[in-house]
Amino acid sequence: MPSARSAEKHRDVARIFRDIDTFDPDAFVAHLTEDVVFRFANSPELVGRQEVRQGVAAFFATIAGLSHRLLHTWDMGDTVIVQTEVTYTRTDGKQVTVPNADILTFRGDKARDWRIYIDLAPVYAD
Repeated sequence: MPSARSAEKHRDVARIFRDIDTFDPDAFVAHLTEDVVFRFANSPELVGRQEVRQGVAAFFATIAGLSHRLLHTWDMGDTVIVQTEVTYTRTDGKQVTVPNADILTFRGDKARDWRIYIDLAPVYAD
C-alpha cells in the first residue's frame, strides 16, 4: 500500500514545483519528456514539450504569480500523486489559495504524463 510522505523527502517533485514557481515556462518544461501528455484543470490535453510550453506561457500571462505548498506525495513506482495548496497572485494583486492534486507518471526523471486536478474558478472570480 502506498504511503504518504513529506514532499521534501520524495523524488524531485519538490524541485519541479519550485521551478514552476519561478514563473518560467522553460524551467517548467525542462522536467517533461519530449512526448509528454499534459492536462491542466478542464483545459484540453496538450501533447509535446513545445505545446505544453506555449500553454503554460499563455496561462502565466493571465496571473501575476503563483506558489505551491506541497503537503503530501504518494509514490507508486513510475507514478507520483502530489497534494498541494496553490496560491495564485492575480493581476489585481489579490491572492487566492486553492487545493490541488497532481498525478505525474515518469519515464526516468522526466514526467511523460501529467494531470492537474484543480478548480481555477476562485482565481478569476470577482
